[in-house]
Amino acid sequence: MQHLRAPNRCPQGQGMAGVFLWNTPKARRLDADDDSIGQQAVEIVERAFPECRGKVLFVHLVRWDIGIAQFEPGRLREMTALRKKLAAWDSPFDLCGDYLDGISSEGALRTGEQAGDRVANKLAAR
Repeated sequence: MQHLRAPNRCPQGQGMAGVFLWNTPKARRLDADDDSIGQQAVEIVERAFPECRGKVLFVHLVRWDIGIAQFEPGRLREMTALRKKLAAWDSPFDLCGDYLDGISSEGALRTGEQAGDRVANKLAAR
């Protein structure tokens, strides 16, 4: 919930929700107009929080087409295979980063922790 990450950015007693919409073959959101995207976001919020139905104050739309990774079909299987290989990799260095997870900074953090653990284990075994 955005109001927990960004306090004082919405009226007292109100809350903010972030909705992330991605482009798919069935939902061509990169081609959709702003009003359509905003309406989709409102519908998602109202479905997730029925008590908010009809009470959405505004939509702030941010388009970041170039910053969102768009992967071809099969990419997640490739990344899963790579991460399995990394887990068994016997090398003095390791890899981590959000490119090992897709689009999330949490993925970068988690793969960094995993790489650090593997390096520490390798050093401890020597």
